[in-house]
Amino acid sequence: MSAQGKAEQDFQQEYQKAIERIRSMPDGAVGWVLKFLQMELEALTPTEWTLVAFEVAAFVDETGDRYGGMVAPESGWSVEGVPNAKNYQTIQLELYWHEGYTAFTFPQMTLVVVSPGEGSDEAGTIFVSAKRKAKEFEYRFVHLLAQSGDYIRRCPECAKIYLAIRRDQLYCQPRCQNRVAARKWREAQKTGERKESHRGTKRRKG
Repeated sequence: MSAQGKAEQDFQQEYQKAIERIRSMPDGAVGWVLKFLQMELEALTPTEWTLVAFEVAAFVDETGDRYGGMVAPESGWSVEGVPNAKNYQTIQLELYWHEGYTAFTFPQMTLVVVSPGEGSDEAGTIFVSAKRKAKEFEYRFVHLLAQSGDYIRRCPECAKIYLAIRRDQLYCQPRCQNRVAARKWREAQKTGERKESHRGTKRRKG
């Protein structure tokens, strides 16, 4: 096998592993995105960054049917600008939570309309043409947010971004809910003790 062939084989193997890592997440692609948004990318080692880069590409390519349809990249596989995309999306989430809406701008994307095949009565196809993988990634995130945004929340106890399983779910996990309940109980106990102490002082004075 030639050196190029070996490189392509290694690439495909790593790409497939990235797909499997995303699929194995408890909440699938949404769970992977929430994990990615909370990564400290600057602290990753070169090896860890390579794994994340493959996952970014796998997320974009594997979720097209669910989050935005087909994309035709104008350039080769690249994750240039992904850290900025991550920070941008985190900011947009904050706006979405507070205002109920958020806006995304894609100056580097083009819509391409392709006519249906000869003899076909089906409508033509619209492709999104992205100059960079990071823009493709943002485009998928927009559609993911539209579908799952009401269930993407920040835990008021530990500040973790999580995917709720119920509309009335406030905390990311029972541990946080129990911690808050225990704190409220202790505060109520202290308040009760202070009131009892105050009443006892009054009785002694009387």
